[in-house]
Amino acid sequence: MARYNIELLTKSLIRRVEFNLYIPTLNLQGALRSEKDYYQNNVKKFPLLILLHGFSDSYRGWQNNTHIEELCDKYQVAACFIGGDNRWYLDLGPLDNWYSFIESDLTDYLYGTFKNLDPAQPIVIGGASMGGYGALYHSIKENTKYSAAFALSPAVKPDYLDESKFGSLRDLLLENKEKLVPTYLSIGSNDFIIKQSLELDLWLQENNIGFRYKVCEGYDHSYKLWRLEIEHVFEFLKDHKII
Repeated sequence: MARYNIELLTKSLIRRVEFNLYIPTLNLQGALRSEKDYYQNNVKKFPLLILLHGFSDSYRGWQNNTHIEELCDKYQVAACFIGGDNRWYLDLGPLDNWYSFIESDLTDYLYGTFKNLDPAQPIVIGGASMGGYGALYHSIKENTKYSAAFALSPAVKPDYLDESKFGSLRDLLLENKEKLVPTYLSIGSNDFIIKQSLELDLWLQENNIGFRYKVCEGYDHSYKLWRLEIEHVFEFLKDHKII
């Protein structure tokens, strides 16, 4: 495995931003068997996951609370873990253009810096809670860039923000109905946002949107659910031949 903690000066945010990158590498047995200059002579290209955290969490949340790195090794996928400063991964002003950071600065830097990453490989965006909202928003608007998306317990309406400035998820879904990427969507039955989630699920069905909620009985809005569901996400991506 290779873990990178990166501090990048970004144009979109006009400051240095920290994020983590995980790239599968040789395990111990593989390293012991490898020939001289293995990494110089063998360049494997990996699909890329962009992982978004929830409100009040940090870019380390997925790594600290799930076995995401083990899954990345198993399925041979690279993963980038970014923060969002409770800003919903939207462009909110000259110092808070998180949407542009993800869609411009981040991917440009990753593909330009790491030879194991290639825009010709699939790219998937996903997250939980606020990150689930961000994953849906980005994948709907950038449907030619992403191969798939996942949203676990997504907050479907951003708090403290005027959606009319950005477009609601429902409006964006209708506008891009024929161009949506494969999307995995789930919620716990004991989640505090279950009511609005079930209302959205009914709306998805009524409007023939190509994905639905999976309701997980007995779970609330926490990593207790997300650490289980992330396994199903990888299975979903494999079933769709994305990874």
